Amino acid sequence: MKHCIIADLHVVIDSDDKPLLDVLAPRYAPFCHRASDCAEVPVLFALHHVERFEPLANAVQIADFECQETWCIYSETADAVQITLQDMDTRQDIAQMQCDAAYHDAKCWLSGDVAIREYCYNNFMMMLFAFAAMNRQTLLFHASVIAREGKAYLFLAKSGTGKSTHSTLWLKHVPGCQLVNDDNPVVGVRDGKVIVYGSPWSGKTHCYRNVSFEVGGFVRINRAPECSIQRQSPVSAFALLLPSCSGVKWVKPLYRAQCDAITAIVGRTPIYELYCTPYREAAMVCSRGVGAWDGVSQGEGFAVNEHSRKPAGVKLPEEN
Repeated sequence: MKHCIIADLHVVIDSDDKPLLDVLAPRYAPFCHRASDCAEVPVLFALHHVERFEPLANAVQIADFECQETWCIYSETADAVQITLQDMDTRQDIAQMQCDAAYHDAKCWLSGDVAIREYCYNNFMMMLFAFAAMNRQTLLFHASVIAREGKAYLFLAKSGTGKSTHSTLWLKHVPGCQLVNDDNPVVGVRDGKVIVYGSPWSGKTHCYRNVSFEVGGFVRINRAPECSIQRQSPVSAFALLLPSCSGVKWVKPLYRAQCDAITAIVGRTPIYELYCTPYREAAMVCSRGVGAWDGVSQGEGFAVNEHSRKPAGVKLPEEN
């Protein structure tokens, strides 16, 4: 078993599939600990990789949706949940997970080559974390995150709008920045503060950092011919955050927990809406608008070492 602490929460990876564990390692190694070192942190969930098992009898399909490169079917019985991943083209089952209604104890079977098994196991881990953590005032956001001088800023947007592009602009033009995560950071309310954590999930950018920062603000990005930024009212802020965090609206207790967590975040953290171009000016307007930088230039181009940094070897899509 592998014991991981992600956003101060304890999760367990359980598999005897060495090729699978080898490809999972780059994601999860920064978060792994000896079992004895995290014994005092209650286990949020464990995911056991086992031989193929039978579907749940009398399971009722509640929802189905596209899950990146697969089709996902969410079903329930009175006391259990079943999530099936299917090939997008053939709609054949390629993996399945069953767990208790609290998302605490789960098992899964996987098929296909190691790349497919890694994809499915990792997605089950991400789903379990998103669902199980909601009752701990902890949410998984679809965002890119930059930190500067001890505060982090989350950039939210519809897919393809330019979250990674905006992070790249900060790294290129705002001195003293670092990339925290580029796709799925974790946000939690801890001791009255809103904290963002790196996670094992970062989309196409392999940025798996076990770090945390107090959140300085959330920024919803919209493309526009000119740049402007405005802080949102609590009602507007709630509406901006809700679509950007993972959730299951059809599970009412989880949806209530999700909404409660967002309400707690909105009451503690400023939320902004940014209209911008994909150019240098956007980083200037945004960083000044959220109070991250006074705008004093320290040169053009990507700063090095003492100014801005990313984990060694990490490239954002816009740099490729």
